[in-house]
Amino acid sequence: MTEPTRRSAGSRIRSRRRDVSAVGAALLMVVSLAACGSGEGGGSADGRTEITVAGMPPTTLPAGRKDFLAQVNAFEKANPGIRIKPTDALWDAKTFPARLASGQLETVFRVPLTYPPNMIERHQIADLSKEIAELPHGTEFDKRLLAPVTGADGKVYGIPTEMYSVGLVYNRELFRKAGLDPDKPPATWDELRTAARTITDRTGVPGFGMHTVDNTGGWMLTTMTYSYGGRMEKKADGKQTTAFRDGQAGKALDLLKAMRWADGSMGKQHLRGTDDLTRDFASGKVAILLGSPSTYGAYVAKFHGRPGAYGQAPLPSGGEKATLLGGGVAVVSPKADAAQRRAAAKWIDFFYLRTKYDPALAAQRTEQIAADRNPAGVPGLPFYDAKVSGPAAEAERKHSNVPLKNFAPYVNSLDTTKYVVEPPVAAQELYAALDSAVQAVLTRENADPAAELEKADRRVGPLIDRAQR
Repeated sequence: MTEPTRRSAGSRIRSRRRDVSAVGAALLMVVSLAACGSGEGGGSADGRTEITVAGMPPTTLPAGRKDFLAQVNAFEKANPGIRIKPTDALWDAKTFPARLASGQLETVFRVPLTYPPNMIERHQIADLSKEIAELPHGTEFDKRLLAPVTGADGKVYGIPTEMYSVGLVYNRELFRKAGLDPDKPPATWDELRTAARTITDRTGVPGFGMHTVDNTGGWMLTTMTYSYGGRMEKKADGKQTTAFRDGQAGKALDLLKAMRWADGSMGKQHLRGTDDLTRDFASGKVAILLGSPSTYGAYVAKFHGRPGAYGQAPLPSGGEKATLLGGGVAVVSPKADAAQRRAAAKWIDFFYLRTKYDPALAAQRTEQIAADRNPAGVPGLPFYDAKVSGPAAEAERKHSNVPLKNFAPYVNSLDTTKYVVEPPVAAQELYAALDSAVQAVLTRENADPAAELEKADRRVGPLIDRAQR
């Protein structure tokens, strides 16, 4: 879906799932039109290379906007040959296709991780292989994070800016009350089923909660399917098509049905999205759910959960140690010339990546966040090899205000976990169709998982086909 927590599954860049008003969408379009042609020609009147960059906070967020502009000024001082022209256009599912088709996007813009594969095939973003290699640690990226932006030609067409992988979020206190070891969370789905039933039997609290609405049901069913070794889409005759009826998604639905109806370990509330589940989890009304470490931020700051009760583990395995990889990437307009591509890569590195490899900046950022009484130093995916990411992560840990030991099972699993990107075509439509399948299995005891997947296939198959015409 930065978060893996989201209101709807399309939010790979954390705000991507939020709808905007018609007025807001119109304003974004005005901004993009104002930037018309900004990706063409690298020169400016004073001889500097000029690029436009999206993502500046709007005037309604003055503090964020001020900080963004301060970063622009700092970048230009460090790179006197480059001029940055920021816009406050943000990625939005409703306006993006039109902006892309009209060629009015900025030189640098961000997209959800599901978008690059199709954009690469259609030559809608620039090859950045050379420019990335010239960055301070451009040759030391974790190759798993670059896979979604790597074309069939082996070239790299984007730079990750925020990434997450889905795991288990669990209540350590409820584990203890149920006689379970909170330092040994379930490693397989069979173990999770047993733990959920044990917690329910011994504490009366539903052992497991599943997302089901606003595309989150399909999103999390996809995550579970990956851990069983399945995929939701596959390539056939040169085009993506549905794959979720190949068996593994059915196993995930079978598990949910058994936990709901045979075990009684999922309670009676089954129409919940990310915020609903996180709220219930923070108040001790559900013991385990699917989520990434970023869940901790909302758990503490928004829903006032107890820090010590929070636990984070890797996703259980159903046969493959794999999980869903989500997030956002910065890409560059194909109109950009060589000088603009170099300038764009430098800006992306300066604005998004430095705290991921610079220990001093990582410490400074963590201290600032902690000073504002926000969760600081929450563990995440390292972007680089251990020798690069390690010192920055250690600097964060020294200034963190989160219970880091509670994240140890998740952190210790990262080197051996396979990351699988979200479905590359019509992901949101696919998730919406699968929401219905998850809801049916959890609300109707006689629902047949295979039949529900067939319904979802009939609904989304034509949409996937249409998206590739």
